[in-house]
Amino acid sequence: MTLYLAYAAPILAGILLAVGILWIKAPFFILAKRSVSLLDLLVSDLDEDEKFEAVNGQVFKTVGSLLHVLGKLVLVVAIALLIATWLPQSQNWPEIGGTLAMILLAIGSLPPFLIPSKKKSDYSDMAQLFHHLVLDNYHLGRKLLQRQIKGIEAPIEKGVSRVLVTGLARAGTTALTKELEKRGPFKSLDYSNMPLLMAPNLWAKLYKPKRVENKERAHGDGVNVGLASVEALEEYFFKVLKNDSYINEEGVHEHDLTPEENDLYRRYTKSLCKEGDIYLAKNNNSIVRLESLIRLNPDLKVIVLLRDPVQHAKSLLNQHQRFIRDQQKDRFILTYMDWLGHHEFGLGQRPFSLTGRESSIVQAKPEHLNYWISEWIQYYNRIKNLDGITLLSYEKFVQDPKGTLEAISQATTIALNTENVEVFNKQDREVLVEENDLHAEAAQLYKSLHQRCLNEF
Repeated sequence: MTLYLAYAAPILAGILLAVGILWIKAPFFILAKRSVSLLDLLVSDLDEDEKFEAVNGQVFKTVGSLLHVLGKLVLVVAIALLIATWLPQSQNWPEIGGTLAMILLAIGSLPPFLIPSKKKSDYSDMAQLFHHLVLDNYHLGRKLLQRQIKGIEAPIEKGVSRVLVTGLARAGTTALTKELEKRGPFKSLDYSNMPLLMAPNLWAKLYKPKRVENKERAHGDGVNVGLASVEALEEYFFKVLKNDSYINEEGVHEHDLTPEENDLYRRYTKSLCKEGDIYLAKNNNSIVRLESLIRLNPDLKVIVLLRDPVQHAKSLLNQHQRFIRDQQKDRFILTYMDWLGHHEFGLGQRPFSLTGRESSIVQAKPEHLNYWISEWIQYYNRIKNLDGITLLSYEKFVQDPKGTLEAISQATTIALNTENVEVFNKQDREVLVEENDLHAEAAQLYKSLHQRCLNEF
């Protein structure tokens, strides 16, 4: 009997050691985040006094986390050693060889790691930590950007050197961008660049995933995505550039890019392209800086998709409700969307704060259709007053994607392969609404803008 107890002691020690390591995981992740945040401050270009104060505060937090982790680690190891060595000796259990004891210890440490935990996210804990370490630290992001654009020049070119697809979310911008990327000489950011968005060329040397699109995106709209999928990832560049100054609890605010900021943007996007490539972006947030983008980039072609306001508002409302449910189940979805500036819907929803927004605002909450119709009016009223954009009808694009692509090709003089273009399996559902002044205003605005759509002629 005592021999079995002697065997059980290192097994129990292994179990407690493994449980202890899992117990330490959370404070270790905090230590990792605080350590990288300290490095972020050290490489920052803050004023010396401000930097000294910030670094001191972060050092205090980091040392505290380190002591916390070390304290727990010492406690776990001490208890494991106590069980593995002192307990058998104090009970006069038979001695077992050191090699056997280590084998039994290893066997005991396996079960806690093999027990499946309840999956809370599509991203593993380590993947989430890596994203936090990279995307939470803007000063490091700026240093990575300097490496990315070193030696890159991006003068204004003749013709079209870059294309931006934009519009209020749920206007078909993703579908159009995917079609363009497949059929033209375009280069874009995609999911394989995550999370090193400020240094995608460096990351591409280290990370070479399979470029397939085999998973339906979180919107549940039948659009498949994968690591090769173009997405609105350039917004993170602007968040780092502006240090989130244009985003607060009240909304996502309109702002101008300075010529210096725009030069950084041009060099950043140019760094993604090889000779002959045209930079392609899909960014629903571009409205907040679109006027300055157009003014500073005469070689930029801006395509804005226009959708029937009631259908558009209903789609936004559905997505808002869907993402609230998903984000309540998995908080990392909310964090991920906040990193990328996706505030269109969900728990992190924030309205665009645009020039002239004071008109036509309704006192409705995002749970109501009228809120989204009001947002539609604000967005497309701003579009109406902008020059240098090309409007496309969402409905016409869905019905005749080939014709739409041919119209884009003609307007941009960019050669597109329009063979075997499939019609989208999309049908609008009837939305019962009570007609009011808000809906009438939206309908009138839609009618006036629709007459300007390139693919309606």
